[in-house]
Amino acid sequence: MCIAVLLLAKIDNRQYEQMETISLGDFLDRLLPSLECLMGNIVLRKDFQTSLMIRANRTLLESLVNNLVVNAVRHNRPNGDITLVLTGRQLIVSNTSDEPELDARQVFNRFYRPSEKTKGNGLGLAIVKAVCEYHGWKVNYWYENNRHCFAVNF
Repeated sequence: MCIAVLLLAKIDNRQYEQMETISLGDFLDRLLPSLECLMGNIVLRKDFQTSLMIRANRTLLESLVNNLVVNAVRHNRPNGDITLVLTGRQLIVSNTSDEPELDARQVFNRFYRPSEKTKGNGLGLAIVKAVCEYHGWKVNYWYENNRHCFAVNF
C-alpha cells in the first residue's frame, strides 16, 4: 500500500514529466505477457482494431494498464475472461464477474471497497483515475451482462 500511496503523491505533484509518443497496441502486446502469469485459469482476449498513437509517460501508462488488468483478475470468477478492446481513441478492459455492479460514483475514489470481502487496498482504480487526469484522459465504469467494464478515452 505504501508504494501505491507514494505513486499517487508523485502523480499529484506532477513528478512524471517525461512524455513520449507510444503506439498503444504495441505497448500492450509487449506488456501483457508479463501479466498473463497472474491470470491462472482466466482467459485473456484481445481485440485491437486500431494502432492508436498517444502521448504519455511510459511508467504511468504501464501502471494504468497493470492496475486495470490486476483488478480484472482479482474480481473475476474461476474460468472467467478478460477482454481488452482498442478501438478509435478508447481502450476498454472488461471482465466476467459474479460480483454485483459497483457504485460508479465511488469506484475511482481512494480506498473504495464495495465490501469487507473485497481483496486489495482500494487504491488501484484511484491510481487509474489519477493517471488519466494527469494526461487529460477520461476513465469510465459501467456494468453490463455480468461484466465490469472500464474505458479509458484518450
